[in-house]
Amino acid sequence: MDIRQSDTTAAHLPRIEEISYVRRSWTPAQTEAHIRTLPIWNGTIEVEQKFGGLQNRTFFVTTSSRERFAVRVGFDQFRTRQTAIVQCTIAAHTLGVGPRLIYAEPNLTVTEFVDGTGVQLEQMKDRAIVKQIIDSMKKLHNGSHAVEETISYWWPFDSVRRYLNAMENGKEANGFHPSKWVEMVPRFREITNRLETAIQPYLPVLTHNDMVFVNMIFDPDGQIMFIDWDGGAYGHPMWDVAEMLMWGEADDEMTRYALQCYYGEIDGEQLQQRLREVHAFQIMSALRLCTECAEHILDPYFFLTPEEVSKGMDIVLPGQDPSLDGLYDLILPRFESLLSQYGREFES
Repeated sequence: MDIRQSDTTAAHLPRIEEISYVRRSWTPAQTEAHIRTLPIWNGTIEVEQKFGGLQNRTFFVTTSSRERFAVRVGFDQFRTRQTAIVQCTIAAHTLGVGPRLIYAEPNLTVTEFVDGTGVQLEQMKDRAIVKQIIDSMKKLHNGSHAVEETISYWWPFDSVRRYLNAMENGKEANGFHPSKWVEMVPRFREITNRLETAIQPYLPVLTHNDMVFVNMIFDPDGQIMFIDWDGGAYGHPMWDVAEMLMWGEADDEMTRYALQCYYGEIDGEQLQQRLREVHAFQIMSALRLCTECAEHILDPYFFLTPEEVSKGMDIVLPGQDPSLDGLYDLILPRFESLLSQYGREFES
């Protein structure tokens, strides 16, 4: 491999640095310039920005020997967990469901490039592909033994509450003015608190926590690989399943099929509880995305520029309003539909 290791790092291990260089204020050009200075490159490299992410900058690097790598650069507003990102990326590769980590420093990771095909939104409705995704999820969820150091814990209800607080209070970047959707906050908060009570005690497992189709790739062997481990943590396994189902607009038949793929044959009270939980998590998945958009709009230059978000939206969701407002408007009807269905089936 055409990569330079440090004198203190074994050849088969990623190189981990602790000094933070990346700055929020950097333009894409400044970010690219920093990537070119990383201490792992031997010789000249080609760097190309890849659009599609809505929170991080992604660049593809090609070395002089034509090896390729993916560089993800970004900031997480609410999770100070660089160690968790590194450890979850390493664990996923150990389990065969993620690319190998090559290098990491705070707010930047370099992984091997997955030379495959990205999962498309319409494929999230395909039973065979849903089963394949769930099979890879189960490898991940059963793989907590692959985590070598302490990682974070993920609870989506807390994340939504933080977004709601920001919608209510505003942020420094916008002069602490409330979100234009602030009137929705009391209702969203009540729904969050109510749905949290639907979740029974469970054993936390290694979870991805951002199971959107753009984070799934078919590798050259046709296996599903998960990328973007910014949200990796210990969490509830049904969150990963539910987020996938939310994006696929799963009906009751598909939801039951997904649970069968995950658990095998279950029925009676156990099936009802799993259905209740996965429906509650689907609602929260949609609500998290809506409130996250609303929060990001309060600080539109947090890291990505609105222009970068627009380019990403055009690629990921063509035909939609290419903005965070457009994503909010796209997901909100799904949230309302899921909430109505939940009320009919589990609260009537």
